[in-house]
Amino acid sequence: MEKRKHIVILAAGDFPTHAVPLAALREAHFVVCCDSAYRRWEKARSAWGSHTPFIVIGDGDSLPAEDKHALGAQYIQVDEQDYNDLHKAMSWATSSFGIQQTRFTILGATGRREDHTLGNLSYLATFADEYPGIAVELLTDHGRFCSFCGTRTFEAFPRQQVSILVFNPAVGITSQGLRWPLRHFHPTLWWQATLNEVLDHSFTLTADGPVLLFRTYNPKA
Repeated sequence: MEKRKHIVILAAGDFPTHAVPLAALREAHFVVCCDSAYRRWEKARSAWGSHTPFIVIGDGDSLPAEDKHALGAQYIQVDEQDYNDLHKAMSWATSSFGIQQTRFTILGATGRREDHTLGNLSYLATFADEYPGIAVELLTDHGRFCSFCGTRTFEAFPRQQVSILVFNPAVGITSQGLRWPLRHFHPTLWWQATLNEVLDHSFTLTADGPVLLFRTYNPKA
């Protein structure tokens, strides 16, 4: 089977420091920078000697004029304000690479401002709805987020910490393999299905609508 092309979307939050997101950035086939993430990406690729192709995309309000000039055709300005730069970057990436043989990793989407963090996390549910079947994860320095609906089994490890965030209280969740089981549970507030724990080397979730799942890199001490 042909290996999926790996596209990284680099947002303008905290630049990753953990080995997992840094490895994703270094191993990417192509990087799409939200405009104000460009300086940090340029610093990292210079330090690594990276020749990964990239573009910079956004509304341009956070990118100095000298950077726009230096980037030339590698800079794409999208002026509309209905969506943020992360959504603009993902829209460009999906239209350019498709989703059938591509996986997407979002980095730098948390930190700095909490409102940006919350907005970026909720976009995962939007992407899952807009692009059915898309393979997309958002990595932080502590773990990984994904969005899904239906039934899905995840590889895991004992004492891995798991949180499920539901945006619509009409969505019910059922779990197998978690310390605190969920049985057609309908959270009405975000915290109500968080801070669960994996018992073995996999767990299964069923959700009848989009949910956001967080999994830690390391087991609870």
